[in-house]
Amino acid sequence: MIRKYETAILFDTEVSEDTRKEFLAKLTGIIESYQGEVLKQDDWGTRRLAYTINKKVSAFYMFLYYTGERGVVEEVERNIKIFDGVLRHMTTICTTEIKPKVAAIPVPEETAPPEIPPDATPAPPAPDVE
Repeated sequence: MIRKYETAILFDTEVSEDTRKEFLAKLTGIIESYQGEVLKQDDWGTRRLAYTINKKVSAFYMFLYYTGERGVVEEVERNIKIFDGVLRHMTTICTTEIKPKVAAIPVPEETAPPEIPPDATPAPPAPDVE
């Protein structure tokens, strides 16, 4: 039975972006070998940790949403534990619907405030309230 999983990975900030991408490509290959697919990869960037981990105060947060057959989580977590650049990780079964990121909706030009014609009379001043 194929299930949906979410894995949160906290990378050390000293790990380069290229190294992270290579590692994620390796995880993607593992997931695909278990008849799964990566549904979404959500990078949160560098954030401050709630408490220090290995004398580090910040980490690069990344969430990986994927599907796979039995054994995929064990293999993904085994490879995460081997990789030295990971501070923490956690995998859960994903019970919610995974939605792709929504692109920003462009604002139409017609919604700009109306221009005031030059021959318009100004509004009367507001009465003084004491």
